Amino acid sequence: MTTAENENLEPNEPKATVPTKPVDPVQARSYQRIKLTFSIVSMALNVVAPLVFLLAGGSEAIRNLAEGWSGIAAVVVVIYLLVTGIGLQIIEFPFEVYSGFIVEKKFGLSKVNITSWLFDWLKGTLLQSVLLVALISGMYWLLRSQPELWWLWAAIAATILVIILMALVPVLLLPLFYKFEPIPEGELKDRLFALADTIGTHVQGIYVWHLGDKTSKANAAVTGWGRTRRIIISDTLIESNSIEEIEVVMAHELGHHVRWDVWKMLAVSTVLIFVSFFVIDMALTAWIDSLGLRGIDDIAGLPLVLIVGAGVSLVALPISNWLSRKAETAADLYALNLTGMRDEFISAMDKLGDQNLSQKKPNAVVEFIFHSHPSIQRRIDNANAWSPKT
Repeated sequence: MTTAENENLEPNEPKATVPTKPVDPVQARSYQRIKLTFSIVSMALNVVAPLVFLLAGGSEAIRNLAEGWSGIAAVVVVIYLLVTGIGLQIIEFPFEVYSGFIVEKKFGLSKVNITSWLFDWLKGTLLQSVLLVALISGMYWLLRSQPELWWLWAAIAATILVIILMALVPVLLLPLFYKFEPIPEGELKDRLFALADTIGTHVQGIYVWHLGDKTSKANAAVTGWGRTRRIIISDTLIESNSIEEIEVVMAHELGHHVRWDVWKMLAVSTVLIFVSFFVIDMALTAWIDSLGLRGIDDIAGLPLVLIVGAGVSLVALPISNWLSRKAETAADLYALNLTGMRDEFISAMDKLGDQNLSQKKPNAVVEFIFHSHPSIQRRIDNANAWSPKT
């Protein structure tokens, strides 16, 4: 759960915050339009590219090529994934460079050069590739060995993998890309831990997320679970906000913790995972003959798996985002009730919107379908409508 998406900090927090530049609504609208466009293009590619590949016979050709290199089914799957994965990356790479680097530079949000960006992209791509090869290889092993109930075991395994990754995000995955350190001694640390003690909750720690090395954006989040559960607050957010503003942001994050929002959203994701695999099983069974597949375990049918999986995700997107926005709104209300800091909350939201070049009042349809958080203006309006409990 995130709150959104330099001067060096001294051991104690700065006495004055770094002012944020008020966002130009036209610039913000242009930036968000470009990001939305590329998000839609990416989703379309996830459907169109596999569909064309499947219907044009490319998937069958790559399968035959892989079988020419090895007669072992598991190895054939890996070879197929590597060849098709490279091809897909070649198609997507120009879009990723433009959206992830050129656009961020154009709007003054990115602080990295192309070499640093490419290094991070390479790390992310390799990590994603390893996970996908392992997941899909396991799925096809189940398709071969458990053809009747493969989807059930695959859904269980995927859910377990998600839970494991949730624990690893703050201690293994995020540190691959960003530097983290415990929040420095001082009034800010004392007040934040006192806030956690006040509501009787426990987090492993509060860490400064050195986001400012790469971007001017600001963020905060609850990450991990159990012994890895922690609050991370970006240095950019700390530098631009007062102690009171940071405290109310922290109260929002603790609200997620108290309300078990991470686990609630995991439950939603789990349902989506089970539905996806079940629908994929039905699609494979129904279209084996018409697509010329040898069986449901034919790796040439992977594009169909991807298309159906993407389709289920697209259908579920507005629902999952609606649930996420409800959780974020409830966490906002929790923070206001806990601290009573309405003015500080509003100013923190304003600054967050400016730093992230957010369109503070986006199109209602766009917000409903694509936004996991309420718009900045909606959060401010909710805060203005809030009244302290008596």
